[in-house]
Amino acid sequence: MPRMRSLMPIPVILNPAARSTKAATLGQAIRRLSPEPELHLTQGPGDATVIAERLAAEGHELVVVAGGDGTMNEVLQGVCRANARRKPGEKHTALAVLPLGTMNVFSVELKLPGKDIAECWRRITTGKIVEIDLWMANGHYFVQLGGIGLDAQIVQETSWEQKKKYGPLSYVMSAVNVLMRPAPALSVQIDGKAPLLGTVVLIGNGKYYGGPFPLFRDASNTDGKLDLIIFRGLGGMEFIQLLRGMLIDGYQRSEYLDYIQADGFTVSSDHGEVPVELDGELAGQSARWDVRPAPFRLSVIAG
Repeated sequence: MPRMRSLMPIPVILNPAARSTKAATLGQAIRRLSPEPELHLTQGPGDATVIAERLAAEGHELVVVAGGDGTMNEVLQGVCRANARRKPGEKHTALAVLPLGTMNVFSVELKLPGKDIAECWRRITTGKIVEIDLWMANGHYFVQLGGIGLDAQIVQETSWEQKKKYGPLSYVMSAVNVLMRPAPALSVQIDGKAPLLGTVVLIGNGKYYGGPFPLFRDASNTDGKLDLIIFRGLGGMEFIQLLRGMLIDGYQRSEYLDYIQADGFTVSSDHGEVPVELDGELAGQSARWDVRPAPFRLSVIAG
């Protein structure tokens, strides 16, 4: 649907801690955009969620997040909590992204320019609102990707200081440490199918994962399904099959990986709690993760 014009300034939520050395410069660049946005600065973890929920509840038709996937997911929680309280047929608040963080996978999926703030803002203020699939894991909303097991453990052990100093390389450094330990045993239950056993579960609502990498070649964020890659073990062959499936000829039947689509599933572990990351943000730990569609879809602005 076309963008509806509003007399209200468009609110932009910026996490200055995401790039503290450039926070002042980013804030000035955002304030120079036309039409001028209404800038909201976060003060600490979870603040973006509180601000986004308040803005959506106040009736803003659009909330923009200036940052990476982690800040985006915080804003997503607030926008979705406000939308969940709306009556059937009532207009939902949409979400848009100015990609300014360490990782900006969701903006890549939306085909937004990552290095030109002015052009990205032009597309946000003049583009179309579209609806995409929205998902929940144990009550936590996510829209682009997720990981249970190793992937989430890497996110958990990558500190803000590491990300600030090394950027995306910080995740590789954490991965080296995590791979030295035994992997958890996971069971993936999809209705109507026998349980699938593995050590890592990667979840894609869109094609991109971990950067501009089309890990989920067949994924679509409008088909009502999630794409799952399940590592049966955690050796070199799993990664070789992963790279081959992504870059060469797609995912074939393999003794090392399962690639499957599902409209909902449960992941459980008999060996205690395992972490999950959603949109690059650690969502918590549990011995059981129930992933299902949200009761409504998410309105976003794509490039």
